[in-house]
This record gives sequence, structure tokens and C-alpha cells, in this order.
Amino acid sequence: MAVNKQVSIILLGGGYTLQRVAARLPRGTFVITSRREEQCAAWRSNAGWDAEVASVDSADSLRALFSRYPDAKVLVDSVPPLRSGNAAAGVENVVRALPGTQIRKIIYLSTTGVFGARDGRVVDEATPPAPWNEQGRARLESEIAYRAATKMGLSVSSTSLRLPAIYGEDRGLLQSLKSGSYRMVDAGSLWTNRIHVEDLANIIVKAIGAIELPEVLCVSDDEPAQAKDVVSFVCRAHALPLPSSITSGECVAHGAYTMVSNQRVNNNLMKKILGISLTYPSYREGMGVKR
Repeated sequence: MAVNKQVSIILLGGGYTLQRVAARLPRGTFVITSRREEQCAAWRSNAGWDAEVASVDSADSLRALFSRYPDAKVLVDSVPPLRSGNAAAGVENVVRALPGTQIRKIIYLSTTGVFGARDGRVVDEATPPAPWNEQGRARLESEIAYRAATKMGLSVSSTSLRLPAIYGEDRGLLQSLKSGSYRMVDAGSLWTNRIHVEDLANIIVKAIGAIELPEVLCVSDDEPAQAKDVVSFVCRAHALPLPSSITSGECVAHGAYTMVSNQRVNNNLMKKILGISLTYPSYREGMGVKR
């Protein structure tokens, strides 16, 4: 078994966001994972990244990964909760595999859905979580499972980055409006929050390098907005028709829980701790340019 002592960062789950994080990190300092060997082979060949097949379904798979990178100090986990049985089982498998490793910092990509606010209130790190649906509860259970690692005597700290909707040039509201799949909820009266994927990647890189982080950090751009204002702006900027509207009840009936979140995320602590300036501080910068 080959051992790589240069890698200090493990990117668990190489999806939409962590691929952009990987592109910002020096080659040889990180390993990125996928469940598929074809994807790992493509990363190795095309990008020159260290890449490994790994699954949070198995603590043994994770132990094997950690043993190949014994000097890894930071773990960034972007894997969604398991969809059946114990939603936090994947995180619990990670925690079981930690003893004997040098991992001291865990950054978990969670969701602002754990707050459960549906009345338009402002939420921040001090807001007690009160998820009202299974998706939010699963994320909160996963956060708690990581925080429990310190209670097991492991010398590891965990930070949950609570994320809003993630968008970019190839994903998000604009693409949904262009395809005709987007519907405004309750005539667009609900408050929404978002973060551009390029800003999010920068935030995660900053968090990786931070000396100290809180247990929870709210991530969002600078401007919560009612959906109707965002949609109207994007439609005007791109000469698109306004979409039709459905009720929040219809959304819930179809399991589209994220569409009925109604809260305003305060990002002040994020900017203070990470010292970060956003490239896309609002939807106007991120969605206003025709491509």
C-alpha cells in the first residue's frame, strides 16, 4: 500500500463545490475522493490531483483512506447524509475511523435548513436550530455527530458551515428559469439566501487555513432578498418571461422543502473570522451578466 506523507488535506466527496476548492489548492497537498474510480482516474489524468475511491458507508473504507495519507490534518466533508436508516451513519463512520490519525480539523458542509425558520426572521450562529423536515434534521444530526468526536477524547475540532442555495454559471436560478422548471412560491414573497460557488470555494480555503474556527459558521452572500425581487431581476437581465407561482403547501407535498425556507441569513461572523471579501456580494453580481 502506497503511503503519501505530503498530503495534509482530505476533500471527502468531490462534487460541485469541492472540485473548485481542489482547483485552488497546491497539487500534492490534498486528496479528493469519489465513489467512482472513473472519476478519480479522470482527476489524476486531467488535473494531476491525488484522488481515491472512498465511501462514508464503510468505516473500513475510510480507515484505508486515512492510512494512505497519515499526515493529513484537515478533513472537509461534503457528503450528504445517508437517505435511509440512520442519516448520520456516514459521519459516525468517519468518526470511528479517526482514532490513530493526525486529523485535527473537520469542516462539514451543512445547511441553513437546520434553522427551520419559516417566518422571515434573521438567523445567525446564535439562533437555536429547529429543523422541521427530514432533510434539515439529517444535517443537524450529522453536525451533532461530528461535535461528539471531541467528547470521545479525540483531539479534533469540527466546524459546520451552514450553507444556503449554491449557484454558479452552470447551476442555479438562471438555469432553472431558462429551462422553464422554476416556479415562484407564494408569489415570491419568501426570503431567500444564496452563495456563489466561487465565493464558497474561497470561503472553504480560508477556513482550511484558519487557526481557530467556531463550531458553527453561517455562510451566505451580503443580501438576503425576497424571491420575487431576485426572479424579476434575473428575468429582466436575461430577457426571460416571469415564471408561474405555486403555493408553499404544494412544495411541501412534493418534498421540495428548501423552496419554502423563509429566513434571512446574517454572514457577519463569517466575514469577521475569515476576513473574506465576496466577489459576488449579491445576486446582482452573480446573475446579472448575460452569457
